[in-house]
Parts: sequence; C-alpha cells; structure tokens
Amino acid sequence: MKTKMLFLAMMAMMALMACTKDELDQQPMDFDNNQDLPMFEYDRTKDFAFWPTPSIDDSGLQGGGYDFAYWQEHKAEAENVEALMAMCNIPKDLLKAMSTRNLAITCSNYPYNATFMAYNDAYKGFLGTIADFNGYAELMKRKGGLQATLDLYAELDGCVLDISFTRFQPWTFFVCSAVDHKVLSTEQVARLAQVVTSRFNDGTERINLAFTYLLGGFIAYHYDTTLPDEQLYLLKTYIRFACQFPPVDKPDDRISTIIEASMNRLAGE
Repeated sequence: MKTKMLFLAMMAMMALMACTKDELDQQPMDFDNNQDLPMFEYDRTKDFAFWPTPSIDDSGLQGGGYDFAYWQEHKAEAENVEALMAMCNIPKDLLKAMSTRNLAITCSNYPYNATFMAYNDAYKGFLGTIADFNGYAELMKRKGGLQATLDLYAELDGCVLDISFTRFQPWTFFVCSAVDHKVLSTEQVARLAQVVTSRFNDGTERINLAFTYLLGGFIAYHYDTTLPDEQLYLLKTYIRFACQFPPVDKPDDRISTIIEASMNRLAGE
C-alpha cells in the first residue's frame, strides 16, 4: 500500500512539473480567487468546529498539561484505532483547568498527530484526526487559543528533524488551518510572516522547510492583497497539491519567489 501511494504521489508530482509555464499561467474561467474564503472544506459538528468565534475566557486558567498516561497504560487493550484515539482524550476536569499554554503543548504532543502521513490526502487526514481529540476542540474555543498556537509554532525548532513528524509538520498544518479561516489579526500576520521568513535561511531541515513554504503560501494567499490574479491562481494550485501530498522540498522558483516576496511585505521588511 505504501509503495502504491508513493508511486501515485510521484506520478502526480511529475505531472505537475510537466506543465508548461503557459499552462500554469492560464487561469481557468471558473477560478475563484476570493481571499476571504477558506480553500478547503472543514467538518463542523455539534461538538467540534474549526476556529469558531472564541467563547471560553481562559485568563485565569493555570492548570498543568496532560501526558496521555491513560493511553500509555491501556493502549494494548484497544480493539481498533478509534478506541486508541479515544483513550487520548483529556479528562474533563483537567481539561477545563489547564492553562491555554499547556493545552497547546498537550495538543502538539497528541500521539496521533503524525497519522496524516498514512492518508492519500494528508491535510484532509490531519483535519479528520484532530477532530477526534477534545484538546484541539477546546484550544480553538479559548480566547487565547490562537495566540498560544502561534507562539508555540514560533518556538518549534525546524532545524531538528527527529521531532518533525510528531510536532513540527502537524503543528504547521494546524497553523495553516487557522490561516485558511483568516482569523489572525494584522499584528499576528506580521509576526507569523517574520517567523516564516526567518526559517527560509536558518538551516531549517529540508522537509520542515517545505512545510514552512506551504504555510507561507497560505499566508500570502489570504493576507497579501497586492497579489495579482495570476499569482493567486499559482499559489492556490500549489497549496492544494502540497496539502494532498506532503511536500518534501521547497516549491519551484516561481512559487517560492512569490511566497518570499509576500512574506517580506507582510512582515514589514
């Protein structure tokens, strides 16, 4: 199965690379470049919604994080993946008292964050995975949840590869989901653009750098109002492909140049 998925991904990448410059520049008649709308569909249920209007006042919460102890002790008893993932849910009393900083750290340590790599559509798989964990639902409802998410992203070391599959890459996807919902303030966009720009040349590992450019593409598409339709189309095409097949390298020069220039503008440099 993994061999087949790898083959399909390689074929898709070759097909994209085979497109001529004129083919990429030719914008379809029905292309929608509304920068205010999400590029992807996000499931919403009674108990879970991606980036709703924050409703939980977390200013006085100081509780500690969660170490997934129950999952560690009982995972051998689970009969299926669903049962395993259910074991990871944070006990309600602990969840309600947990500081938002510790909640963000707990979410970034969620044992099944990296399962997106097993899906044919990586980003969709990641979204579905975190929707099964009550920590993410709580984090996105808190008034300080977005800032805690962005602060933690800024602290992750992209130069260290051994944590990337469990933290850097999934957390980048999570930040992408916030950008796709366009919930960041002007100040948050500028700060995030600065973080992304700093990683372009700081020795960030190749695969982490690929995810950094992907996040940069999301930011540019939604927040850079100076981009012409042709560049918006190129970004959207790149983002949709890279989200389906996890990127392993920075995009080609045309895309990377657009992203780098946009990040510099948004960062105020």
